[in-house]
Amino acid sequence: MKTAWALNNRISAHSAALSPRLRRAADFVTKHPDEVATRSLRYLAGMAGLSPPTFSRLAAKLGYDGYEELRESCRNQIKAQHLQFAEGADMLQERVLEESQKGRFILRQGAAAVENVNSLLGSVDLESLDAAASKLVGARKVFLAGSMSSRPFVDYMAYMATMAFDNWQVLGVEPGSVGAALVDVNEDDAAVVIAKAPYADRSIDVAHALSERDAWVIGITDEVMSPLPVHCAASFIVSTKTPQFFSSHVATLVLIESLIGMIVAGGGDSVRDRIAAVELTSHAIGEYHVGSGV
Repeated sequence: MKTAWALNNRISAHSAALSPRLRRAADFVTKHPDEVATRSLRYLAGMAGLSPPTFSRLAAKLGYDGYEELRESCRNQIKAQHLQFAEGADMLQERVLEESQKGRFILRQGAAAVENVNSLLGSVDLESLDAAASKLVGARKVFLAGSMSSRPFVDYMAYMATMAFDNWQVLGVEPGSVGAALVDVNEDDAAVVIAKAPYADRSIDVAHALSERDAWVIGITDEVMSPLPVHCAASFIVSTKTPQFFSSHVATLVLIESLIGMIVAGGGDSVRDRIAAVELTSHAIGEYHVGSGV
């Protein structure tokens, strides 16, 4: 399903070079691919409050041969994100609609989480994911960064990764400043930065600093027009839609757990040996509870 990612990836890659008007057009395209795919250019321009040539200029700026090619990318995105899961989603939504009338909020929350995960599975670029995993396996050092609601997921990722590798570090945890940790960063290093709206300046600044030092930065965010992707060699968009007041991070968990699984699978014998050694040591020092039947 590379085509769905291709449109988002192009916008992310070119976002810093877009004028404010073209950024408005790009934001409209990412939020309304169904309208772009089915409506006339004149109608879209009226919806967005922009002139029709603005969308043509956006298509050229993104490297398309013309507006129609951009429109076709939107059509492919819709197919990629929805066709595979349409039947199951329809059944789930019908069931949730019936039950939500009885006040069962958990069903609506669960349906939103399922939709977010399906959106991720329908749009993720598998080649980019493979490339990210390979970079993390081969990196001299791997840095993790995230603030506010993203911080627990960075910590969880580090907890999993440090069972398999000894070169992963969460920025801002160890004694000393973040600047001290970054001073020796180079092109042999990699990083994962997570930032969701409202975006923390600290996370964006760290991603920028890592990129300036030629580290291979992987970004995980919630919008194509997020300030994070412009600083990243690879970025992944995860939906956080939910019926409640706070963002849902279920799709983020699926992504980071998958990424860790991929790097462990690609790490070879040394990784397996380290995981076994960590587990034995944890048992030996009493970190794991031993039940009466053990």
